[in-house]
Amino acid sequence: MRLSRKHRRSGLAIGLTPLIDVVFILLLFFMLASSLADWRVLEIVMPEPVVSPPAQTASRSDIAVIAVAADGQLQLDGAPIAADALGTRLSTRAAANPALKVYVRPVEAAPMQAVVSALEAAGAAGAASVEVRAR
Repeated sequence: MRLSRKHRRSGLAIGLTPLIDVVFILLLFFMLASSLADWRVLEIVMPEPVVSPPAQTASRSDIAVIAVAADGQLQLDGAPIAADALGTRLSTRAAANPALKVYVRPVEAAPMQAVVSALEAAGAAGAASVEVRAR
């Protein structure tokens, strides 16, 4: 039993239309099933203000307080200071007093990047301890 050329050719050919349909359906499935980016705002709630003063055993020269305002401006012990000058000033104080403690006190609406920059500057300056405290 011999098949004619027409039947042999049609039996060996693979149609591309069903293959393209399957690839398209798989593409749609994976696009809809996966989440490409899940962007969410990270809310950070600052603790309530604590009225207790720093330990009485430490002298005022042992403590540096960095205040971070809502607009990102910094203050070192109540005096405004530029972000790039903060590290130099703290390094000078840490060299004079190795027991320097640095408290970073952000307000509730302070930008997180300004708080992190202040923490990094205090850590790089060589302070004995660095803490974040609420106002």
